[in-house]
Amino acid sequence: MPTDADVLSKLLPSGNEVDVQERNPTPHRKRCQVNVDGSVALVASQEWWEDGDGIDVVADAFPQVESAQLTGDSTSLHTGTGALKKVEACDKAGYSGYTLFTAIQVYARGVDDSVAVEKLIGDYTSGVEDSATCR
Repeated sequence: MPTDADVLSKLLPSGNEVDVQERNPTPHRKRCQVNVDGSVALVASQEWWEDGDGIDVVADAFPQVESAQLTGDSTSLHTGTGALKKVEACDKAGYSGYTLFTAIQVYARGVDDSVAVEKLIGDYTSGVEDSATCR
């Protein structure tokens, strides 16, 4: 997904080499892992969860959002080290009975920027909604 380089740079540690790897451990889960100098710095993911699983249930699978604040509409939450958002505009054929969530997890030491995380999850989710994932 295209992202704002300035926002992304706020969530990555300094380093010499950036490597991006796509990982799809199951048909219900897609991950983009960003490594800096060989260490995991950030993971962006898309995950299909059963309808009825609320964001609070899904959040239990993401340690980087442990102390997150839930939004007023209960569709997203974020901290300085992670975010989770329900993808509202996505009814992909073949995934009846499932709801798509996007997640950002920041693993870089010393990085804690809730404004950048909130911006990145919003941009990432919009990109997913406009992609083949939701069409």
